[in-house]
Amino acid sequence: MDLNNLIFSKKKSSTTLLQRGGGKVGFEPKNNSNRFFLIIFKLNLILSLAFLFLFFSCQNEKGTRNIEAYYFPLNELKKGKVYEYQPIGNEFDPPIFWYYKSMKQDDGYYLLGMGYDPEFNPDQFIREEKVSNGMLLLDFYTYESVDSVGNKTQVQADIAAGNVFPFYVKKPANVLLTSLSWKPEGEDGAKINLVRNRQFTNDTSFVFKNKNIPSVIFKTIELIEHDEQGRLPIEYDGTEVYAKNIGLVRFKKNISKGYQMAYELKDIYTMEEFEEKFRIKIGLVR
Repeated sequence: MDLNNLIFSKKKSSTTLLQRGGGKVGFEPKNNSNRFFLIIFKLNLILSLAFLFLFFSCQNEKGTRNIEAYYFPLNELKKGKVYEYQPIGNEFDPPIFWYYKSMKQDDGYYLLGMGYDPEFNPDQFIREEKVSNGMLLLDFYTYESVDSVGNKTQVQADIAAGNVFPFYVKKPANVLLTSLSWKPEGEDGAKINLVRNRQFTNDTSFVFKNKNIPSVIFKTIELIEHDEQGRLPIEYDGTEVYAKNIGLVRFKKNISKGYQMAYELKDIYTMEEFEEKFRIKIGLVR
C-alpha cells in the first residue's frame, strides 16, 4: 500500500485503517533515535485516499494482533467511573481525576471524558468514537481561567487528526498521529498547536489492587507550539501503559532534563463513591 499516513475512518462496515507497514507519521524530533516524520494531508485528500484504499487494510495481515481489550472498557462504563491518578516521584504535582462514561447514540458508540483540576472544576473534555479498528477523537475542549477567583470558560479545539488508540497492531508498529489546535482565552492572535505521536512498543504488566494485570506500552512524542508573535515550541517524549479491561494506568512525560511528569492509576470509583470520599459535588458528563 503506497501510503505514509495512518487515519481512522468513521465508516464501520469494513476495514478502515490506512497504514504502511512500519511507516512513521509525525514531526521530526531533535532526538534522532526517535525519528518521526510529520505528514498532514488536507482533509479532503485524506478522505478521498481513505475510500480509495479502503480494501487494502493491514488489519488482516500476518502478525497483527487485537489489543482492543486494553483500552477503556466501554461496556463497563455505561454508568460512568472516576479514575484517580496520583503523581510518581514528585510530591508537588497534584492528583488527576478523570470521569469516563460510554454512550450509544444512533449508530455510534462513544467515550466521554471529563478531567478535573485539583479544585474539582472542569479542566478538559473529550469525546471519542469507537470505529472498526480504533478510537477516534471527535471533540476536545479545554477550560481556561478568566479571572482570579477561578471562573473558567470553555474553549473548543480544531482537530486535524484524531487518532487515539488502535485496536490492531503489529511489529514494527505504525505511528498514530493526533493533531489539534485552539485559541487560548484572553490572548488575541495567539494559537496553541498540539501534535502527539503514539506508537505501540511492547507488552508489560501493571499491579493494580494487588493484581498483576497484562498491559501494553506505547511510546509518545509530543510537540506543543504557542504562537504569539513567534513560535515557542516545546518537545518531549514519554510513555503510556494501558492495562487489560481498565485502560490508561500509567503515563510519563519527560518535559525537560529537570522535570518529569509521571502518574499512575490509584483507584477507580463510581461517581457516588468519589463524591462521598472527597465530600464534594461535581457536575457529570451528560
